[in-house]
Amino acid sequence: MKKIMIAVSLLAVGAGVAHAQSNVTIYGVADSYLDFGNNGKQNVSRLQSGGINGSRLGFKGSEDLGGGLRAIYTLEMGINLDDGTSGQGGVAFGRQSWVGLDGRWGALTIGRQYSPLFVTTLKYGMGGGLGWGNASNYFTDFSVATRLNNSINYVSPNLSGFTLRSMYALGENPNAGQRKVGNIASISGQYDNGPLSASLVYLTRNTTTSNTDKWATLGVSYDFGVVKAGLLYQARRDDANLARNNYFEISATKPLGNGSLLVSYGGFQNKLIRNADAKALSLRYDYYLSKRTTVYTGIAKIRNDAKATFGIDGATGSALVVANGNDPRSIIFGIKHAF
Repeated sequence: MKKIMIAVSLLAVGAGVAHAQSNVTIYGVADSYLDFGNNGKQNVSRLQSGGINGSRLGFKGSEDLGGGLRAIYTLEMGINLDDGTSGQGGVAFGRQSWVGLDGRWGALTIGRQYSPLFVTTLKYGMGGGLGWGNASNYFTDFSVATRLNNSINYVSPNLSGFTLRSMYALGENPNAGQRKVGNIASISGQYDNGPLSASLVYLTRNTTTSNTDKWATLGVSYDFGVVKAGLLYQARRDDANLARNNYFEISATKPLGNGSLLVSYGGFQNKLIRNADAKALSLRYDYYLSKRTTVYTGIAKIRNDAKATFGIDGATGSALVVANGNDPRSIIFGIKHAF
């Protein structure tokens, strides 16, 4: 990261001297990979952006307000390295855009933010989660699990290893009798104690006046030293019986040479449609050229049941279109640089 420090001293006339210090950090990730894929019928070679992490450019900072209170903010845009276009559908700061206050009591922020469900899924997936090689990345519904607009978020301080996260996002539905339609609420509890970490998160979304979509996710990891193991399990249900599925991911990260070997195995169970389950197995090796530059390679395959269409995608790199029952596979070579 490159930091630009801006110190500002404000002189108060007659009453003494007040000091305010602000800092801004400019940061980013450039991640691109070659994908030699097969959608179950034909081979396709592509250059993609965002294998391990989505490429981005961001600005974050804080201002010391005194008494342990700070103003904080983040503005982060996604970038597609393969063609130079903006990520997240062209939204200017589509990854994150929020502002808030941080103190001894925790942090309260408003804007476009990562949901507690996303934070848990990211933390307990292989190699940081939700990148190429993660079964959770293939099976997660990103329409709700990632970023929430118009959201109010609270993160508690760490209390003897426990951290609470809660978020409420306004759907801003103007129609009479439907004011709550589109609203999303989420809460999570996380516990960290040395090598052990665990989190439980619950999220609800009002899709209609009579239907609520519900997600519950459990994440656990344990660092044995020679290997770090992780488990993710998610269940999704709704009142109208339109969505009813589960998925799991078991992962392991092992230091190997000047890098890490990452293995992920997961499965998706469709509780509404028969023969629509899937299983995924991925292997990836990350080699660290420096603290900021990583080259990586991997191989993955998904076995879809007759009515399943899951594909292999990266953090932001897209999956090939897969027809019912076809089994996609992929081999990749990529590079990531963080600054």
